Amino acid sequence: MIVEILEQIKSSSGSNLKKSILLENDSNDLLKKIFVYSFDPFIVFNVVKVPRVKESDKTIAMSEADRWDSFFTAVDRCISREVTGNAAIETIRSAFCVVTKEEEVWMRKILKKHLAIGASVKTINSVYPGLISTFEVSLAQKFDMKRLKDQDSVAIEPKLDGIRCFCIVENNDVKMYARSGKLITNFSQTIAPELLKLGDGCYDGELMGSDFISLMRQAYRKEDKDTSGTYLALFDFLPLSEWRSKKSTMPSESRYEALLDRLAESAIDLEMVQPVERTTVDAVYDEIKDQHDYYVKEGYEGAMVKFLDAPYKFGRGFEVMKLKAFHDVDLTIQSLLEGTGKHSGKLGSVVVNYKGVDVQVGSGFSDELRTSIWSNKEEFVGRMIEVRYQEVTPDGSLRFPTFVCFRNDR
Repeated sequence: MIVEILEQIKSSSGSNLKKSILLENDSNDLLKKIFVYSFDPFIVFNVVKVPRVKESDKTIAMSEADRWDSFFTAVDRCISREVTGNAAIETIRSAFCVVTKEEEVWMRKILKKHLAIGASVKTINSVYPGLISTFEVSLAQKFDMKRLKDQDSVAIEPKLDGIRCFCIVENNDVKMYARSGKLITNFSQTIAPELLKLGDGCYDGELMGSDFISLMRQAYRKEDKDTSGTYLALFDFLPLSEWRSKKSTMPSESRYEALLDRLAESAIDLEMVQPVERTTVDAVYDEIKDQHDYYVKEGYEGAMVKFLDAPYKFGRGFEVMKLKAFHDVDLTIQSLLEGTGKHSGKLGSVVVNYKGVDVQVGSGFSDELRTSIWSNKEEFVGRMIEVRYQEVTPDGSLRFPTFVCFRNDR
């Protein structure tokens, strides 16, 4: 049964064991289809609310294969917008009525794009090459002065502390994605209409709000969340042709000028879409550091250093570098530890592994988040978090590790 295979993958520890289970099921087309629908960032279900079904409403009369086929048929109708709104919700509800309770649990995870089996897209694609489409945006490397030896000048921007948001505007439609490819849908009435005014193209930026926890709720809560205080800070533009081909030739300087031109044409009407300021300096460390220090005094995390002549990089590269007083690293939660004192009965710290060394991260969590994590432990073990630290200690641990955010929002 497919549910048993998914449970087996979820409960197994270590990527090698998970890979071996995937290999054992190489001929299982249903398993692969579940992975595609769960992880492909370009498959959008268009279902605002995943309905609940009472056990008394269920009628189990079909085979396992037919039950899953019925589910995917319903999902495909929503993807194609053959049914929308309440009709889409009812279509999914009807599909849930003919599947088992255990199957419904996994189907709901698929619709939420959160399969939570502890296997990444990279792991799955390593076993089933090319199965899942990947979503690659430009990602920065840590600052390395040696990389600037062939540059006369560089662009410097403040490093923002928000949620990365890559927006695709095409045919009078706006889709907003997190850096993982997860669709962000809560700004269709606020930010999306302003993006439409900029014209077709891809707009790369950061969602910004009053604080990160509130911002996460605004971006990912499905219902009843006021998003009016959130705005989109844009720092890059990419023509649709370059996004589709994944071959960029337009240099960073020209892309930024194109972005400013589009914003200027609509500036009188824009309130929730703003450009990120950019300064050009000589490619000399003292000048770069001075600009970095200025941004830090202004309350930013640090500075982004960008090659002016570089095309858009799909993935991580030194064409964009981050210079910060502190360092950040993405690590997976291995286990959870209960707190003591005022944190008794709540999360005390998470245990992550940094290059073979277990590190406890106990700072950076709000009381509300501590309670939420401790009440839903199984949902958080295996998730990736961003950890900020001052330096690596002689024994290989991290000094002053602090939780920043979840990276697989996801």
